[in-house]
Amino acid sequence: MVAGYCGAGQLDAARRLVADMPVEPDAYTYNTLIRGLCGRGRTSNALAVLDDMLRRGCLPDVVTYTILLEATCKRNGYKQAMKLLDEMRDKGCAPDIITYNVVLNGICQEGRVDDAMEFLENLPSYGGEPNTVSYNIVLKGLFTAERWEDAEKLMEEMAHKGCPPNVVTFNMLISFLCRRGLVEPAMEVLEQIPKYGCTPNSLSYNPLLHAFCKQKKMDKAMAFVELMVSRGCYPDIVSYNTLLTALCRNGEVDVAIDLLHQLKDKGCSPVLISYNTVIDGLTKAGKTKEALELLDEMISKGLQPDIITYTTIASGLCREDKIEEAIRTFCKVQDMGIRPTVVLYNAILLGLCKRRETHNAIDLFSYMISNGCMPNESTYTILVEGLAYEGLVKEARDLLGQLCSRGVVNKKFMKKGAVKMLDGPTQT
Repeated sequence: MVAGYCGAGQLDAARRLVADMPVEPDAYTYNTLIRGLCGRGRTSNALAVLDDMLRRGCLPDVVTYTILLEATCKRNGYKQAMKLLDEMRDKGCAPDIITYNVVLNGICQEGRVDDAMEFLENLPSYGGEPNTVSYNIVLKGLFTAERWEDAEKLMEEMAHKGCPPNVVTFNMLISFLCRRGLVEPAMEVLEQIPKYGCTPNSLSYNPLLHAFCKQKKMDKAMAFVELMVSRGCYPDIVSYNTLLTALCRNGEVDVAIDLLHQLKDKGCSPVLISYNTVIDGLTKAGKTKEALELLDEMISKGLQPDIITYTTIASGLCREDKIEEAIRTFCKVQDMGIRPTVVLYNAILLGLCKRRETHNAIDLFSYMISNGCMPNESTYTILVEGLAYEGLVKEARDLLGQLCSRGVVNKKFMKKGAVKMLDGPTQT
């Protein structure tokens, strides 16, 4: 019952149930409650349960403390967790390597990689023997901090101390090398993985796939996907979304559409971001009609469009001077209870200004403010340039003057094209 209450989020009911039990709850029962509280961010309540547990004569076990240490690291920082670790030892409960790894991860999460390396080095003196997971935690911290030389030394130490690298180790290394543009060395690492008794997974291949796409080597990227499949590693949705993004950016939208429609047959159903990517590619290629058809297809398959979907559609319609359709899309967003973002407002404002309908743009701007959507610098650039473009230089200057006096725009804005346009003749 305690697990049921915790799973349903009824944590106070779970606490009452434990407190009112006619028999003394065991450590397993307390751990269930403590895990539930920590999972909802109620660490202070979980620590209070620990106190109650001790008061009622139930000794916490290593699981109890490990749960609390992980939560304390996240909420109060690793230094507070170290105090709890000392308390754990004082109570005669010996931490295991999982406990130490939790603390190690907490240290790295705070970016204190040197402290993590020191903790790792001192583990044997605490009674803990580092394992591959321990080293991977610190390696991740070093890779995140771009400390390649230290990471290389730690990997050598790892091998010497009988902690062979696993696929997670190799995946982190591949990802790091790809981020640095070192694709060939990353490929060499990929080929080495089976020699260590590990099997590469999609997380091994995806950074390389992303690197090929970033270099616009689409033929190589597509061949790499075939290589994955031939080796029994089937691409996941991240792999395919990477390809879709690259194809659209490369102007190969038709190929992207074909791939999108093949995904289900490849055992990987497209998700919202898959459709959003291709819809964006279509609108930027001036194919808003096809983008709208894809939107209908997406809805028919049970995927709910989000604000990004509709903003992309509206932007595409505005680029094609289909402002009325864009405004209908805007109204549809509101009817669905979705709050329009500044990006959506800006897209329609730009469309109106390009059509020399600055008066309508000003009305929309007022509506935007009244509905609690804060303009950004792009909003003001669009309006000032729109007024100047329409020949309303005096109005543009007045608006710019108001923005400057209110401190809404800075000096960098003053040097932009919007302001330079105001040097022309004023409309009378």
